[in-house]
Amino acid sequence: MADVLDNSFKPLAFALFLLITALTLVISIYFSRRVRTAGHYYVAGGGVKWFVNGIAFAGDYLSAASFLGVAGMIAFSGFDGFMYGIGFLAGWIVALFLIAEPLRVMGKYTFADALVHKFKSKRVRLAAAISTLVVSVFYLIPQMVGAGTIVQPLIGLDYAWGVMIVGGVVILITATAGMVSTTWVQFIKGMLLLVAALGLTIAVLAISGFGPLEFIANFLDNGASNPSTGLFPAHTGDVFLSPGLKFTNPLDYASLALALILGTAALPHILIRYYTVPKPSDARKSTVVAIIAIGAFYIMTLFLGLGANYFAGQGEFLINDSNLSAPTLANFAGGEVFFAVISSIAFATILGTVSGLIMAAAGAIAHDLYTEILGKKTNERSALRVSKLTAVGVGVVAIMLGILAEGMNVAFLVGLAFAIAASANIPALICTLFWKGATEKGIVAGIITGLVLSIALIAVSPTMMADPFFSLNNPGIVSIPAGFAVTIGVSLLGGKKTAAETA
Repeated sequence: MADVLDNSFKPLAFALFLLITALTLVISIYFSRRVRTAGHYYVAGGGVKWFVNGIAFAGDYLSAASFLGVAGMIAFSGFDGFMYGIGFLAGWIVALFLIAEPLRVMGKYTFADALVHKFKSKRVRLAAAISTLVVSVFYLIPQMVGAGTIVQPLIGLDYAWGVMIVGGVVILITATAGMVSTTWVQFIKGMLLLVAALGLTIAVLAISGFGPLEFIANFLDNGASNPSTGLFPAHTGDVFLSPGLKFTNPLDYASLALALILGTAALPHILIRYYTVPKPSDARKSTVVAIIAIGAFYIMTLFLGLGANYFAGQGEFLINDSNLSAPTLANFAGGEVFFAVISSIAFATILGTVSGLIMAAAGAIAHDLYTEILGKKTNERSALRVSKLTAVGVGVVAIMLGILAEGMNVAFLVGLAFAIAASANIPALICTLFWKGATEKGIVAGIITGLVLSIALIAVSPTMMADPFFSLNNPGIVSIPAGFAVTIGVSLLGGKKTAAETA
């Protein structure tokens, strides 16, 4: 089998890396000629076909947390790690039945547009724009961590260079053709990621000599990991595939599950994709396509994670970073060629997700804050220039934060972003779409409460402190109900609605 994964220069991997980067830039330059208005820049003119949008959803959503983080979580934490994948998938049910079609009817470019469609309030737009920025930044951090982590063994560059390369390429994507090129980058990498996961799953089963169910049964019978490696704790298979290895506190697990299930439908870069299709029915259809593609992917991550654990210690197969479990497995299964293909696709995955996040953040700043709140009503050319400059600025911030967060598991970091999104955005969305009693003051208070409380609890949790004030790693179980309670309470206590709200 292949040697242990190292950070040396790999010619084939470098060639594939250059090819994917070049293709991405060609797509961006080609579609940049079609961008003439803000509508084209932010939402691709609303003309994306529902199947393309569904796969683009998968390409946007299946981020570094999915391919790198979840596989690593399963390899190191078994059942508890797989629950990240289950939670990420379950959130799409909420998006399908509650959010997709109503949001397409009410929205225009950003998450804030959907809320002000009902309330016509600058305060609501400001609160929603701030939430969009904060959530996007928290989600950008793990993507940039994944970028730096994968580029190290891929082409032999330091972590910081990996972050800067991804940031630079994404800035070019978003500053040229915006959502048009972002959509096609996400579509292509979504298809590639499904193929890569399938290929690696087949390799795991082929090397083990078992079918899918036999592999899991053998894992249960023979135990998890090789204790001699020191990489994984020695557990019997049934213990490894049972709850409790990572989440010893059931409330911690429940908090994470709540954040993941509700967070999907609250992520700004996911929400804006609903504006790219022509009709509300297309929003629903594209969500169904996304669920099928994402569900298939997360089933395969189970075999990637268990495979990494199963083969650990055999030959020179060692994993020194949970985020590299899948690429290391590829190197073990097929040598440098397979590793180069899998890692290059993982790199493309990060490009697509980061592009979507920067588009969401740029929309919040350029459209919501600059144009709507500050009243800088400009012509289309000026609006495009502001949007593109904003995308550059957000990209630079993402690079700096990614460098500072080196070494953290990307799936864990994304779980925190989901909790913030669910706490701040879901109460506002649900109450705006389905409750006639919601008021402007209630929506604003709910967004701010969910946002501030979730971040504050993260700051005093075990994630950030050796001696924490808050015992749970994920704040969702506290901050999400608090967001709903404040939204509803302030709306009920706020007195009569304004004329705009009544209308």
